[in-house]
Amino acid sequence: MEQPRKTWSAGQKRQHRPRRWLPSLLVAAAALAVLGLLGWRTMKGNTTVPQSGGAKPVSDSQQADDQQIPQPQQTQGGTRWETMAAAPKTINTFAPIAPASKLYALPENGRVDLSYFNDALFVGDSISTGWDVFRTAAGLLPGAQVVAEKGASPPVNGGLWARNQKASDLYDPLAAIVAAAPKKIYIMLGTNMLVSQSETVEDKLVADYGTFIDDLKTALPGVQIYVQSVLLPTAEGTASKPGLAPDRINRVNNRLAALAFQKSCYYLDVEEYLCQRGVLNWDIDAGDGVHINTDGYRGWLEFLVTHTAYSVQNTYAAPPTHY
Repeated sequence: MEQPRKTWSAGQKRQHRPRRWLPSLLVAAAALAVLGLLGWRTMKGNTTVPQSGGAKPVSDSQQADDQQIPQPQQTQGGTRWETMAAAPKTINTFAPIAPASKLYALPENGRVDLSYFNDALFVGDSISTGWDVFRTAAGLLPGAQVVAEKGASPPVNGGLWARNQKASDLYDPLAAIVAAAPKKIYIMLGTNMLVSQSETVEDKLVADYGTFIDDLKTALPGVQIYVQSVLLPTAEGTASKPGLAPDRINRVNNRLAALAFQKSCYYLDVEEYLCQRGVLNWDIDAGDGVHINTDGYRGWLEFLVTHTAYSVQNTYAAPPTHY
C-alpha cells in the first residue's frame, strides 16, 4: 500500500540534514589555490614578461647566453653581420695526432718553367751544396741561389755556419738568406743531426726546424717555404752511419711534414722520387750511400718542377690538371 507523502505547512520550517561533504570541499579548494600560487611564482621566476609585438618569453639561461654572444649592429639598411666580433670558440682546432708524410705532401701538379726558380733559394747541408757545385752541368740551374754548408743543421739562436768548413770564415746563414731576398725557399736539413744516435736528437731537430721557419717568416714576410724530406741512404750508408736508419728517418719525415702543415709551409716528399725502394736509388748514389751524383740532381729538379704550389703568377710548361 502506497505511503502518503509528507507535506509541510506554510508555517513549518524544513529541517535539513547536516552537509558532511562541505569541509572536504573547502580543504580541496584551498589546496588547489596553494598549488596554483606556487606554480605561478615558478613560472614568473623562469620567464620574463612578454614584450609588445608578441615576443616570446626567454629563460634566464638563454638571457645569460645572449649576454655572451656579440650582437649585430642595427643600421637603416638592416642588420650588419659583418660588424660582429669574432666568435669566442671555433671548430677549426685541427692538430695532427698521428702524422703521415704522404698525407701532407704536395702532389704533382703541372710543370713549371725553369724561370720559376729565378727567385728561389736552396738552404741545406752538403747534399744541397750540389746545386752550386753542379750548376754548370747540363739540365740543371745555372743561376741557382744556394746557402748551404757541409755539416750544417737548422741555425737557431744566432748560430753561425763555417764557409767551406773554414773555422776562420764564419757567417750568419739567416742574414745571408735575407740578403738574397728570395720569394721561395727550399730547405733540406736534418741528416747531420740524425747521425747522432742520441734519443733526444729527433725532438731537437724538429724544434730547431720550427724555430728556423719562424725566423724566416719574420725576416721575409710572405716568402713561400718548401720543407723537403730527409733522404734515405743506401744500406751501405746506414751501415756506416747507424743513426740514419730508415725507420728513424721516416719517423722524422712524418714529423717534418706535420710541422710544415702547422707552419703553413709546403712539404715535398722528395724521397718518393729519389728513394723509390725505401733507400737511395742505386743509380744516383755518389759512392758513400748518402750523397747523390749529377743525375741525382737532375732527378731532384725533375721532381721540383712538377711539384709546386699553384699560382696564377707561375709560368707553366705543362698546365696543371687540378686547377
